[in-house]
Amino acid sequence: MVTRWLSRLRRAMSSVFRNMREHGLRRNAQRMAMLGSWEYDASSGRFYGTREFYALFGIGELVDKRLTLDQVFERVHPDDLALFQNYLNGSDLTSVQAVGFRIIRSDGNTRWLHSQFRLYGTSRCVGIVQDITRTQSLEDEVKLLNYHMTAFIDRHIDPVVIWNADWRVVRVNPAFTALFGFERGEVEGRSIRECAFIPQDHQSELEKISRLANEQGKAIIIDTLRQKKDGTPLHILLSITPMADSEGRTTTWIAILRDYTGQLEANRQLKEAQAELESFIACNPDAIGFFNNDGTVRQVNAAFERVLGCAVEELKVKKLTEMPFVRTVVQSDEELTAIIQSGGMQSKEVDVLRVDGTVLTGLMSLTPFPDQAGFALIVKDVSELRETKDLLGRSEMLSMIGQLAAGVAHEIRNPLTSLKGFIRLIEPALQPREFRYLDIMKGELDRIELIVNEMLVLSKPQIMELALYPMDELLDYIIELLNTQAVMKSIEIERIFEPVPPIECEQRRIKQVFVNLLKNAIESMEPNGIIKVSIERADEDHIRVVVSDQGKGMSQEQLARLTEPFYTTKEKGNGLGLMMTASIVERHGGTIVFDSVVGEGTAVTVTLPIEQKKQELLSGRLLAH
Repeated sequence: MVTRWLSRLRRAMSSVFRNMREHGLRRNAQRMAMLGSWEYDASSGRFYGTREFYALFGIGELVDKRLTLDQVFERVHPDDLALFQNYLNGSDLTSVQAVGFRIIRSDGNTRWLHSQFRLYGTSRCVGIVQDITRTQSLEDEVKLLNYHMTAFIDRHIDPVVIWNADWRVVRVNPAFTALFGFERGEVEGRSIRECAFIPQDHQSELEKISRLANEQGKAIIIDTLRQKKDGTPLHILLSITPMADSEGRTTTWIAILRDYTGQLEANRQLKEAQAELESFIACNPDAIGFFNNDGTVRQVNAAFERVLGCAVEELKVKKLTEMPFVRTVVQSDEELTAIIQSGGMQSKEVDVLRVDGTVLTGLMSLTPFPDQAGFALIVKDVSELRETKDLLGRSEMLSMIGQLAAGVAHEIRNPLTSLKGFIRLIEPALQPREFRYLDIMKGELDRIELIVNEMLVLSKPQIMELALYPMDELLDYIIELLNTQAVMKSIEIERIFEPVPPIECEQRRIKQVFVNLLKNAIESMEPNGIIKVSIERADEDHIRVVVSDQGKGMSQEQLARLTEPFYTTKEKGNGLGLMMTASIVERHGGTIVFDSVVGEGTAVTVTLPIEQKKQELLSGRLLAH
């Protein structure tokens, strides 16, 4: 904008100078054509003028060509009349006098006239007059342009420096002194090559650019360095414009300096902030994506594809509402638009369906951009957090159960001991036909005692005593132990043992695990079935044991609650066996998985580490029950 203004100023001043030159060339011819003569006789009071004089004053030609002085003064502009009269009444009219004044012609136009006159004798005054309106207009135009230029320079918000053809600084504006800290006297009148605000290594650059601007006849803008009086460097956008005189020669250069040091620093900080934000988004473990309001993708991070299983290429050809991980929350484009317009959605826990069909628990946030031109979608995978919360809740529940079990077991064992003692006392006095009632009582008391013992196990911490033990020998022992119950129901137990290394475990607890599993399998089956027990290598560090039966199976709802305390699918079960089984496996750093189909049977897969890690061992000793 500044450069365009200066360019217009240059063109305007060139036009003025050109007009002045043309006016000067025509001045002599015009002077002869438009030069009027006049004579005034003070003794008679008569005023005589030539035809040109009448034309200049706009007075109709008189027959006798005589006027009164008052008739002439009627044409003089009121503001100039006193000046003209002072000249005529002056005491010294022996020399040629000159005066410029305005007249108002009969047609209402105002013209500038210039008159020269001299007194001859005591009463006769002779003079000439010519029209200088054109010259006066040019001078006024130059004055106006100079005023505008001076006002522009002084009021400009950017520093301005002007120097002449001798490389002398002729003017600096207040913005220059305010920014650089130099007083005008410290710069004006000095050579631009010696000014301290230009670093020494940039002097040659200034001269080169000045000459280039002169050769091209237009402003040149460069990015350069300048310095304050205290030495502080400034990044400057420098515009240099050459100015020509009436002969077309460049006599002046105008430089406008714009300080953009603060802008550079702001840009640097902005780039750093953008880089930090991009790094945060790219390295964030949460899925972060940016979308347009119509659901088309702008940008997603690497975690977006990893967490949701969605390739970026797929997002580019599908709308967001078509993706399975969003359809669990937003069913249509209209619903998405309504959420955006209402301010978005913040940290809603949802079951997110990944592209591969698996489900994860996620915290989903949908935040619209401030300009409402799009939105950000963030999905945080909290599946492990939910599992941890579930485990913590289960641990707290087990702790409460253990405390309750310890109290209940203590209260039951005392009367139980008394009851068993009294049964032995009354047994000799019973009739043979009454023994069957006694056997029932003994069986129920033994069952109560078994439940109490299991409750005591829950209530007391158990230190794991680990040792290497062959899993095939352990399972052979258990199968042999329970084979009698299987034979009574015509159930065959089939062994499928692959060679595996011995595992580090607590033998008594692991035996209890597989006794419970095999016993449950026998009890769930009808006669004439097969139970398969297999051992195999799961991976380099684990073995896998699978116990599968052909029983009646369980529903998904039953499987979900299978290891809850006091939940059982058997008529006479107490709901503690599988809970303890799962607890023992977990304390050994393993996993237990139940897979069942109603009417077909159940398969239980137990995976155990071959070696116990120290951290797991310590955790087991501290938390085992």
